[in-house]
Amino acid sequence: NFKRSQYAFRIDIDVINLDDGPVGEAITNTILAIPKEKTSPTWRLKNDISTIDEAREYTRKYGWGTLVINKGLSSSLNDSLTTGSSYNSSAAITVLEQEGRHPIAQLLFVKFTLEGTAETIATQYAIQQLTEYRSNIVSSNDKTVVANLDALFRPIGFTVERVGLYGISLGAILLPLGMMVSFVCVLVPVMMLKFGSYPAYKTTRHKSIFSFLVVVIFILCLGFSFYATIAFVAFRGPNYNKQKLGLPVTGGRFFSIWMTYLLTIFPMSLWIKSLAILVPPAFVAIPSVLTLIPNTLAGLSVVELSSSFFQWFHGLPFYQGGVLARYVIGGGYPKLGQCLGVLFGETAFSLILLYFCTLIQQHFVHTGAVDHMGNYRGTKAYLGSAFNKTPALDDSSTDEPSSASLEAGKTTSRQRRFSEHIMAIADDEAMITQAGMQNETVAL
Repeated sequence: NFKRSQYAFRIDIDVINLDDGPVGEAITNTILAIPKEKTSPTWRLKNDISTIDEAREYTRKYGWGTLVINKGLSSSLNDSLTTGSSYNSSAAITVLEQEGRHPIAQLLFVKFTLEGTAETIATQYAIQQLTEYRSNIVSSNDKTVVANLDALFRPIGFTVERVGLYGISLGAILLPLGMMVSFVCVLVPVMMLKFGSYPAYKTTRHKSIFSFLVVVIFILCLGFSFYATIAFVAFRGPNYNKQKLGLPVTGGRFFSIWMTYLLTIFPMSLWIKSLAILVPPAFVAIPSVLTLIPNTLAGLSVVELSSSFFQWFHGLPFYQGGVLARYVIGGGYPKLGQCLGVLFGETAFSLILLYFCTLIQQHFVHTGAVDHMGNYRGTKAYLGSAFNKTPALDDSSTDEPSSASLEAGKTTSRQRRFSEHIMAIADDEAMITQAGMQNETVAL
């Protein structure tokens, strides 16, 4: 995205001519005659809009920005020049700036192009009009100036209107950074679950493990997304409604912002947990880094101004969550169905992936393919099968006897032989006693 200015031509800025006279036509032709460059937005004529309210609604929903030549400009200017009637030059053009589509593109290209073009046209038209007016006076030999001086020296002015309000300080980075912090806060306990849940694979059913992980991750995402929502609302300050920095935050809009954060970080947390289950401890940071960096860039940068390779960023949760959040906050660029469809689809995919990853991991644990830290058999970090001596629920133990058991067996064997020896001596003494009694009987 460091070469985003090379793709600025992908931004379309509309010009709408509501004036039926020559002034509006001249301004329109001047704008459309501006040479097209890759480093500047592209001007586009919009003919199917007839009122300023329609122009506002169109810009809020679909546009980057619009320059509207207001109705009645030619007749009003002509009356002021010929009769000296009052004239308001700022009513000639209305500049509609869409803030909610993407704040960075708005600041770098749209706002600069719209206001710069309007100011350039105003200056050029004023010079051209003064030249023509002077020529008419010279040719008619009439030195009386009847024209309204404001209309003569400043015939074209403009008024800026903000559409899709999102004019918050640091608004360009506030949402994606809030999502990033929330996700990182969830990431820490998710990684702890990797190293603390291996005993459960040996003694617990697979569906119970899967359900437990989903519930824990959902609760974590719910809590941290709520905290991020409170931080966002608190950042805007108590007077943001007076400054029109966004739509008023009602209870419903607060809940919508909260759910937007939740829907953004929940599928990512499930995805990370799925990969972390099967990844050895030495490489457990790789899925986190490869997930967090592209998503953060998708939220911060203008994907539309990136090369074709990075257009897949449109499908990342941070991008869709950012578009959805800006719509909830400011009402601009409504893509509710698209954003919810993508985020719910990614959540479903992550749930399916987590289900099969836990199933595979339980198989590895039962077969002794991994140790209690998640290292695979055959690697240097593998700690052996000592962890797998714990008997399963339905399996009989086939482990070798321990040294303590062998020592206990040897002691029992020695005690048995000693007892047999004592009993043999007792039998011999009994036989000797019996033989002596028989001899005494014979002697008698």
